[in-house]
Amino acid sequence: MSRQRVFIGDLTRKEFRDKIENGTIKAAIVPTAATEQHLEHLEMIHDTASVTYMAEQSALKLYPDVVAATTIPIGVSEHWMKHKGTLTVRAEIFTEYVYDVCDALKRGGVENILILNGHGGNVRPMMSRMETFKKQLGINVRFNSYWDTYPTDVVYQYMEKERLPGHADEYETSMALALFPQRVHADDMEQESSSKYGTKEKGEALAAVAVNGVAELLRKMIAGEEIELEPRTFGPDGAVSMVRDHLIEGKR
Repeated sequence: MSRQRVFIGDLTRKEFRDKIENGTIKAAIVPTAATEQHLEHLEMIHDTASVTYMAEQSALKLYPDVVAATTIPIGVSEHWMKHKGTLTVRAEIFTEYVYDVCDALKRGGVENILILNGHGGNVRPMMSRMETFKKQLGINVRFNSYWDTYPTDVVYQYMEKERLPGHADEYETSMALALFPQRVHADDMEQESSSKYGTKEKGEALAAVAVNGVAELLRKMIAGEEIELEPRTFGPDGAVSMVRDHLIEGKR
């Protein structure tokens, strides 16, 4: 049995062309991430590795209707540049790059595009441009981080410190322990951080919920259903929207 390939780079041009022309491909994922410091114990590829996993697994849930573009591995990480090894690009360069990838998919015949994010620093730059993206591309395109799909009760069921996603703490450490444990350097973990609350079991449970949530988001996009899902984070006081009037293009 041949493996199910969902990344565009794993397809030949003939395979992609045929899938577009016969209507098989109904949506594409553009994963966006970062290469940046993740405290002492997680490798700097964490955001890229995690969102790539989410893109692949959610696409497989909807196979063969959904394909994924190559993950964009460097995002907006200026706030971490004091930590050597972090890579960053200017916000305007990053958003233009993402736009061009979406435009290439549109020109290839894709009509539904989910920009699936795995790095908090990308959220505000992308949200400031999404209205322009929609107008200029003229197709169904939206932006969400994979953690946006979590039901609030699920977050507090598993997160002892009641925060998600955080940065290299309980949540991301749990995800790394579940998805790529070889990238966790436990001996270097800072014991004063909430990283110590991370477990493989939490990561496995939350990864499955996220994959299902992203797949459901894509299903709704393909079906043309109305979607109300803002970029958000979770803290002790509940889910907090990252959308503010002053962050959205054209509202000053």
